[in-house]
Amino acid sequence: MKSIQFMMLLCITSFFYSLNAQVQIVKDSMSVITQIGIQEKANFNDYEIKFEKVITDSRCPKKVMCVRDGEAYVLVSIYKNGNFIEDKKIRIDASGYVMESNNLAYDAKDFKIYGFALTPYPEDTNDIKSKDYQLEVVFQPKRLE
Repeated sequence: MKSIQFMMLLCITSFFYSLNAQVQIVKDSMSVITQIGIQEKANFNDYEIKFEKVITDSRCPKKVMCVRDGEAYVLVSIYKNGNFIEDKKIRIDASGYVMESNNLAYDAKDFKIYGFALTPYPEDTNDIKSKDYQLEVVFQPKRLE
């Protein structure tokens, strides 16, 4: 009996821990928001983010019935003072839900850079041309605690 109670307690604790680990990120009045096309850069302070490419786009088209919403993966490059820092693969959920674990591109000292949304959203099963993609980038200052 005690082992069943222990297992239930473990499951409940794990459930609440996973909820806490997946905090949704929202834009606020302090956020700096911009749109960039493929091979374009956005600047903030001494940092740049460059939208390199769409790796995959498996978001469910609006005119299609799908089992799940899907997601897109994009590749961005981060620079500081013109010097390359790193490449980062970002997941853009079709649901629009933005989480730190999926959407964080870079964590600087005073702010964070997120890939927030990818447009256009697929209408049907036709492929979107690479040149038409736009990535919404959000520079979000860190809160003082």
